[in-house]
Amino acid sequence: MNQKRRTTYELLFIIIAIGIYSCKYYVNPNFRQTYTNINEAIHSDSTNIPFFKIHFKNGDVSVLDKWNLNTNRDSILGKGRRYDFNRKEIKKGNLSCSVDEVAIIETNQLEAIKSKDNKKVAALAILTAGNISLDAFCLSNPKACFGSCPTFYIDGKTLLHSSSAEGFSSSISPALEVKDLDALQHSISTNEFFITMKNEALETHLINQISIDAVPKKKHEHIYHDKYGKYYTCKKSFPIKNALVDDKDISEALSQFDDNEYFSPTDSLDLTTKEKIILEFENLPNTDLGIVINFRQTLLTTFLLYSGISYMGNDVGDYFSKIETNKHISKRAENPFERLGKIEFSVWDNKKKKWKPIENLYETGPIAKNLVLVPILKTKAENGKLKIKVELAKGLWRLDYLGLTTIHATAQSYTVFPKNIEIIDGENYSINDVRHDDNEYLVSFPGNEFRFEFEFPKITDDNEYELFLSSKGYYLEWIRREWLKGKDIPKLRRMLLYNPKTWRELAIEFKTMEDEMESVFWNSKYSKIQ
Repeated sequence: MNQKRRTTYELLFIIIAIGIYSCKYYVNPNFRQTYTNINEAIHSDSTNIPFFKIHFKNGDVSVLDKWNLNTNRDSILGKGRRYDFNRKEIKKGNLSCSVDEVAIIETNQLEAIKSKDNKKVAALAILTAGNISLDAFCLSNPKACFGSCPTFYIDGKTLLHSSSAEGFSSSISPALEVKDLDALQHSISTNEFFITMKNEALETHLINQISIDAVPKKKHEHIYHDKYGKYYTCKKSFPIKNALVDDKDISEALSQFDDNEYFSPTDSLDLTTKEKIILEFENLPNTDLGIVINFRQTLLTTFLLYSGISYMGNDVGDYFSKIETNKHISKRAENPFERLGKIEFSVWDNKKKKWKPIENLYETGPIAKNLVLVPILKTKAENGKLKIKVELAKGLWRLDYLGLTTIHATAQSYTVFPKNIEIIDGENYSINDVRHDDNEYLVSFPGNEFRFEFEFPKITDDNEYELFLSSKGYYLEWIRREWLKGKDIPKLRRMLLYNPKTWRELAIEFKTMEDEMESVFWNSKYSKIQ
């Protein structure tokens, strides 16, 4: 998934700005206390007390107990209280506002926002605790609960592990919406294609645009994309001769496209500890080559995200709103766990006797694998041999395949938008809601399922299309009650500032659940029978 929410998890950086603003602007703590008391009250027993909390772009907040949209669907009407930036009450009773004034919404009124008529509200609403209960797996470890952006399936595949793509998995708020590119690892010789999109998590998915890039190729060729979305026609593949990590050969795990992934446990005291994989190749031609990697993340960033949300507690909506209202914060939020690092690739320069950096990758998402090409365009094999170094944080990545391929040429694609949409489960959206990059969205709730039909230009008998999915949108997490119980703003601040003691504590905590996280994660997937 190209250019993903550097995992995953942008919202955590907003606490830095919150701290700055609170010191500079909040002039009367008594105003803040009144607001804090109401905030704690609406979260104290969210399943019984309906609330609708609006965070405005200008910093104001309204807390409503009754609300509705006007007939034009562009204004929110309600009854409650409004507070200014300092959290001083400025109005009480009947209130109204334009949807365009709203940065983010918190509510526990799920049924009230699920209608297509209310999709403007759903597009901004974080479901906080209301009507959300964790199953036995999640209760045993709330920081390992299942989470996923839209998952896509082809060829009638239905099992989660068989999903072909996971769309825009780093876009956790409207301000962080991105376009994501995924290799479907699927080719066709016909001009008709279907793909199914599911919401299998306790989240709201907002899909702006869906399309398929179809790249023509000969049947013996391969098409890959790099991290910038550029396509390459590749021909012959070369498996690794050796793959060593601390003198241990892991080549068997990396030699095939299968479910035999290589991954290592985290360091028990330091989540940033790196490991190096040294790859050796031989019998290579003297031509342009590229590294082919098939990979996904582990659940480490999932753990860090849920830890951060837990530390935010019942102030989570206030923090989300800062992403929407402060461009500096949303920019910083693009890579909140930069310290963990990316997957770094280097090639051995035999003449200079040193490693030469060539590229790095970072792809958020623990579900579908990402197939990406790393071109090596300025270094040729010497005597048919080449050494590659892959450096990455221990316990952060699961590697399915690593190999080399010859790059024949750049390739051109046909971008094709859906022809039809079949509503398997969900509101009756039209195909126009996902064909254009605009302000119209398909809103998908847990259990919703949509099937898209594509039609490509006809292709000659000896050719076929390699398919790549482009998806643009964002998603909003549903905040579980169990997460809100761990509120600790000072610890969140230390976490974001990379306090050594706090990060050591996180490493120790993750180590206690690392072995069981995968099992808890997959077994807590949303089911329609819940």
